[in-house]
Amino acid sequence: MSRYQWVPSWAELPPAPHGWMHSGIALLDGEIVVAHAGEPTLLWYGEGGDLRRSVPVPGLLELHGFEVVPDGLWIADIGSKRRPRGAEFETRRGDGRVVLVDRDGAIRRELHDPGRGWSPTAVAHVAESGDLWVADGYGQQLVHRFDAAGRHLLTLSGEEGAGRFSCPHCVAVDRRRGDPELYVADRANGRLQVYDLEGRFRRVAGAGVLVTPADLAFVREQLVLTDYTRARLTILDGDDTFVEHVGEDPQAPTRDGWPNARDQRGDLVPPPLVPGRFNSPHTLAADGGGDLYVTEWLLGGRLTKWQRVAA
Repeated sequence: MSRYQWVPSWAELPPAPHGWMHSGIALLDGEIVVAHAGEPTLLWYGEGGDLRRSVPVPGLLELHGFEVVPDGLWIADIGSKRRPRGAEFETRRGDGRVVLVDRDGAIRRELHDPGRGWSPTAVAHVAESGDLWVADGYGQQLVHRFDAAGRHLLTLSGEEGAGRFSCPHCVAVDRRRGDPELYVADRANGRLQVYDLEGRFRRVAGAGVLVTPADLAFVREQLVLTDYTRARLTILDGDDTFVEHVGEDPQAPTRDGWPNARDQRGDLVPPPLVPGRFNSPHTLAADGGGDLYVTEWLLGGRLTKWQRVAA
């Protein structure tokens, strides 16, 4: 029996058939926060799935990676936005940004690119020091460390013995043990790289189990990941050992136009979505009870809730 079950008809996103959802997700003050599929706007949902408010964030393009901190929400903006154009898609381009916004969408702080043009995908906060780790997953394939004042301290490119990062899509701090660690979802390499909070390499995890790990959340003793090109969640235990896949739809990634579909003319359109099965899971967050909230990367987007059940 799976540890999670899909909650039917939990929440609806605002209609956006031409908006390609590529959103982050977070829980803040008991609400679930995601980005609108077509606009730089934060959507705030209650735990019952009701849309409570919409908050524009002017100046951003694609609200991709979220991290909650005491004074707001860090957002990694990749600096590009896809939109369908007939049988293909077009990409609007801007500057990648990492900004801290308050609950009203006002930008309060910004981290500055330490390199040659970044496309940041995720942010992780270290509560003890105030440090921030930023994954430049779509840019220079690096992970950067900043101190609480926003000064750049360190850059990781992947452990020499393990190999360089290839699309380090997510970073997250693991607090399941007394010794916190930094997990990097090394997406295109199909694995995790694990470091201490000073940036010293410790190990590789998930190789041979994960295919394209995009996001992760620590849920009690377990680690839950979105494995997006396999249309599933993957669960590892406290030793990074495989436990189960959740919501897998093996047929979805084989469809022409995936993660979308094509109409009779061959144009990109929103895909058919199967209840209780994933199409292209992108980001996830967990609440205090261990329930999961998952976004999907597709035209119009999808937001689902998965309830934790007794093992």
